[in-house]
Amino acid sequence: MKEVNQIVKKSNDLITAKYRLTIIQQYVLHNVISQIHVEDTDFKKYEVNVRSIAESHGIDTKNAYRYIKKSALELNKQPIIIGDEIEGIALNWFSSVRYNSNRGTLLVDFHPDLKPYLLQLQGYFTQYENKNIQQFKCVHSLRFYEFLKQKQNLGKGKEFYIELTIDDIRSMFCFSDTEYKKTNDLKRFVIEPALKEINDQTDLSITDIQFLKKGRSINSVYITAKPKIASKTSKNSDSGVSKQKTVEIPTNIVKPPENANVSDLQHRASKITGLIMSNRLSDRFKQGDESIMQMMARIQSEITSDVIADQWQNKLEEFGVIFS
Repeated sequence: MKEVNQIVKKSNDLITAKYRLTIIQQYVLHNVISQIHVEDTDFKKYEVNVRSIAESHGIDTKNAYRYIKKSALELNKQPIIIGDEIEGIALNWFSSVRYNSNRGTLLVDFHPDLKPYLLQLQGYFTQYENKNIQQFKCVHSLRFYEFLKQKQNLGKGKEFYIELTIDDIRSMFCFSDTEYKKTNDLKRFVIEPALKEINDQTDLSITDIQFLKKGRSINSVYITAKPKIASKTSKNSDSGVSKQKTVEIPTNIVKPPENANVSDLQHRASKITGLIMSNRLSDRFKQGDESIMQMMARIQSEITSDVIADQWQNKLEEFGVIFS
């Protein structure tokens, strides 16, 4: 069963809400949102085909049902907060999740309080094609993509920009006071990987990124983007979907590592610690009073062979982490 490419449509209040989800929870949620039709006046019961999600997003089908079921059941542990410190509302995504292991499906009900944010939207919403987010591996890419699409939808389809303060990013992603405490860590492990993936995987080209300072500290990030130019559909194409021109991300946007000759093993070690950070697993692997950066340095120093790297990869996959 192939996942039908449909439109994801959300109220802008939901786009800028405060919440944090794992990458698999994002896959599940947007599979369900894309099943909502523009004419729907009420929520229905939505079926999630686990194999379809696994195949669409490159997840190992062997353990897919266990990972995806667990992720869906834990969605309501991550409430959505719409509003500010003075006035707002905290909501749950689903009112129920039914699972059928024999069929490999989940049956979910959206919480009725989400109706104003997902149904009968007019004038103040953001929409995009579900296919554009299917290959994301970085847990933060989706939110940045939605921020960009929100601004693009308000414009005329040409080059556009957004400016996000560092405080806004920390707030909307629900980072704790101890996460990415240094702005350079936020830049390196959150902002730059997400924007590179958006540039590589979606219908948007990131043409410029500027980190703006207030005094001596980075205060905000200014992102310029534009739609990719779609080529005409090939007459021999079976899909009927226009192919998009591939655009390389400019070298001034995401800088290469200072040591360009690092070994494959060092690359694997860096990727493993990066995935620990982006999937919010640092608390599970910190020892004693270690800081996050000390933990990352320790783990990278421990990975001295491919066997140890494989052990770490297997360990992270048990937590639902996806290795591309």
